[in-house]
Amino acid sequence: MMRVFATALFILAMTNAAAAQTFRGGINGNVTDQTGAVLPGADVKATNDATGLSYSTTTSSAGAFTFADLPLGDYTIVVSESGFETVTIRGVRVSAGAIYTVPVKLNVAQLEANVQVSAAAVAVETTSTTLTSVLSTQTVQDLPLNGRDFSQMLALTPGYSGYEGGGSASMNGSRSNQFNWQIEGTDNNDQWFNIKAVNQGGINSIPGVLLPLDSVEEYSVQTQAAAETGRNPGGAVNLIIKSGANRPKG
Repeated sequence: MMRVFATALFILAMTNAAAAQTFRGGINGNVTDQTGAVLPGADVKATNDATGLSYSTTTSSAGAFTFADLPLGDYTIVVSESGFETVTIRGVRVSAGAIYTVPVKLNVAQLEANVQVSAAAVAVETTSTTLTSVLSTQTVQDLPLNGRDFSQMLALTPGYSGYEGGGSASMNGSRSNQFNWQIEGTDNNDQWFNIKAVNQGGINSIPGVLLPLDSVEEYSVQTQAAAETGRNPGGAVNLIIKSGANRPKG
C-alpha cells in the first residue's frame, strides 16, 4: 500500500513539474483601480494579432492574471470590469523564453469608454530572474553566418567566451558542451558528445541533419537559465520554428 502511495506521489510531482516548464513565452500582470486597490474577477483577453486566436482569463483575488506558454507573436490585451473603463493594450510582444509583464490600471467609468495604451509604455520584467536574449526573424535572416549554422549566433549573446574545438561556444566561463540545446522546447542534445544534435556533420556513418535558418522564427538564449530548464548549467538555447498566420506572405 505504501509503495502504491509513493508511486502516486511521484507521478503527481512529475506532472506538476512538467506543467511549470515552458519553451515559448508568456504574459502576466496585475489589475488595479486608480487608488491602487486590486480588482479581482476582472476579465482579461489576449488575442494573437497574426492568427486571431484568443485566450481569456479572469484576475485572481490578488488582481493578478497569467497567460502561459503562448505562441510567439504580437498580442492585443483587453481588460474590462463592470463599472470601469475598458483598457486595450496593443503591441504586446511574446518572445521565446521571456515573460511580458503588463500592469493595468482601470479608472471608474463616467461614460462608456475604451482606453487605448501602447505596450511599450507599460511593460517591465519583474517576475523572472532568467537572463534571456532573443534574436528576431529578421536578425536571423540577415546575419552573415559561415555555413548558415545557428550555433554561431551565440556570439551575439552577453557572456559569450569564444569558440572551442568542434565549433562549440563557451558561455559565462562554462565548458563548451554545457548548453541545453532545444528546438521548440524538445531535446536537441547529442547523447554522446553533449553538444547540439542538429547541424553536426554526421558521426559514425549517421548522416548529419541541417536546420535551414529560413525556418527559424526566433533564436532564444538563456544565459542564466531558469531552474525548470535543467540539464546543463551553461545556459539554454531554444529555436522556435516559423508557423502560419492569417495573412499570406511570399
